[in-house]
Amino acid sequence: MNKIIKELEEKIKELENLAYYDELTKLLNRRGFFNKTEKIFQAIIFRRKERERRIGYNIPLAIIFADIDNFKKINDTYGHEGGDFVLKKVANCFKKRLRTYDIISRLGGEEFIIALLGADLEAAKIVAEDLRKIVEKTPFMFRGKKIPVTLSLGVAVYNKENKIKDLIEKADKAMYEAKKTGKNKVVVYKEN
Repeated sequence: MNKIIKELEEKIKELENLAYYDELTKLLNRRGFFNKTEKIFQAIIFRRKERERRIGYNIPLAIIFADIDNFKKINDTYGHEGGDFVLKKVANCFKKRLRTYDIISRLGGEEFIIALLGADLEAAKIVAEDLRKIVEKTPFMFRGKKIPVTLSLGVAVYNKENKIKDLIEKADKAMYEAKKTGKNKVVVYKEN
């Protein structure tokens, strides 16, 4: 009986990995990211005790939305193997710089998202700029050729949003502003 239970537990873990992780980068996938961050987000926005509200108790949360610049050109020039190589190496750059409790995900294609629990706007900007510089300076050598890789990043911090998707949308808009205004840069979301 114990053997059957152990086998079932292993099968469940395998299915969870398939459901929540990106096979290529070993980062969380979209489903895994939203599953994990939704719980944290709900804890942050949960109505605080009266005493905590009076003293301004607040847990900061920042979202960084990152997109690999000119990724289609990378795929067209170096093939999908070259594109996969870049995606894996960018993921590794993120893992090396970020804290173990930061939540990193490949949303799909060349888009990544990072949740920084406990990070205010200044900390999030520093992290985003660090990631941009690390990727820009990392040699992406594929089959003897150096692939130029840069990132456009958008940053947004929790400001009384009711849904994690609203916060992510703001970081996404900031990232598109970075793309539109020259790429290889960090843009912070600003309310209109």
